[in-house]
Amino acid sequence: MQTLWKIIMFFLSIFLILAAHIFVVNFLPFPFSHINIIFSLSLLILTISPSSRVLWLALITSYVSELFSSIPFGIGTAALFISLLIINWFQLNILTNRSVYMIFLSAILGISLYRALFVLLLTVNNYFYSLAPLPYREILADAGWEVLLSSLLLFFLYLLDVKFLRHFRSSSSKSIRMYG
Repeated sequence: MQTLWKIIMFFLSIFLILAAHIFVVNFLPFPFSHINIIFSLSLLILTISPSSRVLWLALITSYVSELFSSIPFGIGTAALFISLLIINWFQLNILTNRSVYMIFLSAILGISLYRALFVLLLTVNNYFYSLAPLPYREILADAGWEVLLSSLLLFFLYLLDVKFLRHFRSSSSKSIRMYG
């Protein structure tokens, strides 16, 4: 029964992350519509609970979000998964201190890496299919908004977790975590 509950929570998490991402992209005004909810929440969960299940959550969430995207299939998923793997390694081996500032730095690096990989894969795709070149100025401006706002969102969510939510968890009992 516990395994069934974990599976239900896993797919509920995917649905909630996608719903939040679709809401942000479609209903928020200009600069705030560039917040990358999928990457930010995946990195937040990966930071709080470094487990391989989080990577599976991010992979499946990104795969499902590709169904609603107009870009060639697989580019966003590959960029997200590779950048999460690199940032996970970076957090485990270099930024071992889980301070709020290190999480902000890892968010900036992670989202920048995600955008760079995304544009690189899209450029390679356009080259091989002889499509028009990409508008790099617009991409750079949008990526700047995405890096800034998504990093700030992750910073505030992690700060909220560290300062307020961890006090509600019982220190004597075993911590109940969905992903770890």
